[in-house]
Amino acid sequence: MIIILVLMMFITFSYYVIDAYSNVNSANRMVVSIYNKQQAYYVASSVFEAVKFLLNTDDKTVDTLTDNWANPITFEREGVKVEVTIYDENRYINLNGVKDPSYRQIVENLFNRLNISPAYIDKILVWIGKKEGSVNDNYPPKKADLDSLYELSLLGFRDEDLVGKMVGNNFYPGLFSTSTVYTQGRININTAPLYVLMSLDPKIDQTLATKIIEYRQKKPFKTINDIVLVDGFNFDILYRIQNFIDVKSDIFHIKISVKIGDTPMEIDYIYNRNSAEVLYKEII
Repeated sequence: MIIILVLMMFITFSYYVIDAYSNVNSANRMVVSIYNKQQAYYVASSVFEAVKFLLNTDDKTVDTLTDNWANPITFEREGVKVEVTIYDENRYINLNGVKDPSYRQIVENLFNRLNISPAYIDKILVWIGKKEGSVNDNYPPKKADLDSLYELSLLGFRDEDLVGKMVGNNFYPGLFSTSTVYTQGRININTAPLYVLMSLDPKIDQTLATKIIEYRQKKPFKTINDIVLVDGFNFDILYRIQNFIDVKSDIFHIKISVKIGDTPMEIDYIYNRNSAEVLYKEII
């Protein structure tokens, strides 16, 4: 009986010791995690300054997918891993441009190319205050430009319209990979993806858009007029889209991922190179 009692006391004591040890370890892990997050933030901030220097020393008259900023950067040292991805927002179509009748045609072309109902364009117009109506019983119209593509979910856009979908044997990219809300509207023909190029004008089909991409891979466009050098492209098309295209970019999306030990951190920046202004920042 005494042995059983002693064993019970020992087990009880051991439980409290183990529990206390566990709590100490948990507290230590929490302290380490917080410290690592702070360090990761400082590293990311320093990397961001280096990226700004890279963008500002780059040729600002022409931006292409062969520029240094367009290449992913990865390095690891002393337990710290950093990954940097940069892309220009000017490769995309600005959905806020729908309020301009001329630019709206490009947005309508995009929705058509992506197999998205054009009824959603009316919802955007209502949301930004350019048309009367309502789009969400829980939220009144914002009556201001979209600040983020994530606002589209409030307008009833389906996830597949945002991230991409299969229709039969065909894959259609989503608005997350073809549109933006941060630019002034001009689209960089040196960096625009296939479906964006196809949306610039009804005469730019997949064949012509592919030719544009193949041409610029060998010889990036120095001026917008250079695009007529692409076989099948003519001055009539250029005349219709000249006010909406460019060969340079102003707005860049910078994704910086830092991992220290087991602690990860990711920071997204939207950076205006011309004004040296951070338009958006999110810590994940």
